[in-house]
Amino acid sequence: MKKLLIAFVTLAVLSVSALSFAAEIRVKGSTTVDPAMKKLVAAYQTANPGVNFSISATGSGDGAKAIINKTADIGMMSRPMKDAEIKKCQANGTEPVRTIIALDCIVPIVHPSNPVSAVTTAQLKDIYQDKIRNWKELGGNDGMIALFSRETNSGTYEVWEQKVMQKEDENDLVSRMPSNAAMAAKIAGNKNGIGYVGLGFLNPKIKGLSVNGIVPSVKTGADGTYPLARKLNLYTGGQPTGEVAKFITFVMSPAGQKIIAEVGFVPVN
Repeated sequence: MKKLLIAFVTLAVLSVSALSFAAEIRVKGSTTVDPAMKKLVAAYQTANPGVNFSISATGSGDGAKAIINKTADIGMMSRPMKDAEIKKCQANGTEPVRTIIALDCIVPIVHPSNPVSAVTTAQLKDIYQDKIRNWKELGGNDGMIALFSRETNSGTYEVWEQKVMQKEDENDLVSRMPSNAAMAAKIAGNKNGIGYVGLGFLNPKIKGLSVNGIVPSVKTGADGTYPLARKLNLYTGGQPTGEVAKFITFVMSPAGQKIIAEVGFVPVN
């Protein structure tokens, strides 16, 4: 009986020990990358059930902060790290390493009932600076344009600010959305609204617009002809090692890149 009790206690200790040393990968950052990340994680865990993940998607800026402050193993970012962010990493003893996992298109979106189907980058800038105020100015129905943009810590917003707004401010009337999913839902419910999402967030409840005569697609994102194309990134503090390195290798593998394509982004391998 005593031997049996000792064996039971030993087994319990070993079980607790195994749980405490189970690998956990902390992931923070971009809401654009988030849907792909969740599907990649699910596939990886199927083959590696002992690996745990915690995922927090609150914006690319938070992904950069997490790598700077060493509060995440992987930072999801829909834009490159800024020079100032890289310097902060280095000052904190970390050299950020970038892995480009996919290409994406930022797509202006409207309600499906809106007859407008094409805009130029110049028109988008004028819309968001309230210089074009009514859809009839673009060949649409008579109706005041409702402006929706992303929060300023969003990587999607920062690419939009650079490529569309040319670093100029949007109008104060802009309503800010916390994520691609929230943006898509808002435009789906607003017949006069305009916003923008990543390519993978297009759905039948919203309509994507062509920009400068180019339709956003996997093809135009890959060949660089679409003017609002960008790269999606995973950042690590230093070269990834251990389970983090194995996971990133999976993301870049044919199986991982197939998931990237299934989500609606453009594979890079």
